[in-house]
Amino acid sequence: MGLRHTRENAARARRGTEWAKTARPQFKVRFVGVLMLIIGVLPLIAGGRDFAYAARLAGTQGTFQVFYAERFHGTGRDSQAVHTVWNGTFRSADGRTTDDKATLRDEADSHKLGARIPVTRAGAGTYYTARANYALGWLCLCLAGGWMVAVALVAVSYGRGFRRADPQTPRPVRAALLIARGCVFASGAAGAAAVAVDIIT
Repeated sequence: MGLRHTRENAARARRGTEWAKTARPQFKVRFVGVLMLIIGVLPLIAGGRDFAYAARLAGTQGTFQVFYAERFHGTGRDSQAVHTVWNGTFRSADGRTTDDKATLRDEADSHKLGARIPVTRAGAGTYYTARANYALGWLCLCLAGGWMVAVALVAVSYGRGFRRADPQTPRPVRAALLIARGCVFASGAAGAAAVAVDIIT
């Protein structure tokens, strides 16, 4: 009985050691995946939402007429940066909605007094500049978040890395990696297009 008991203990110890070798890297990968998921969800949601407004796919379309600008310094680490808030009036394209005390947060310094800017009203007091370069910029951010989320889901679900070309890679993982790769290329293209449009216009 003593010898048998000793062998069982030794076997349990070996299994514990093997589990420790495999569990530690899985925990680390999953932990990193959770962090990536938390970080990636924010730009995915915020970028998608702002893209919809900047591209006029959501909200109330209209025009913002500039009256005057207010510039102020940021706070904390951003204290040296100067931000611009434009004050004016908003009028919807159908004429049903007006706002005589509208404010638009747009860092562009080229707006002239009396200029009319195409905007989208997302809610009371919230306006988005509706221009192609703005929409492409938000789309770039959204796709970057999509890449992080896709990779994070694989890490959290499986606790290890995969290669899409590996024949043993599960189909859901291949799909996620394909989506992540597409997001990377599309995000780069959207960012380059945003810069090009901004320069041209």
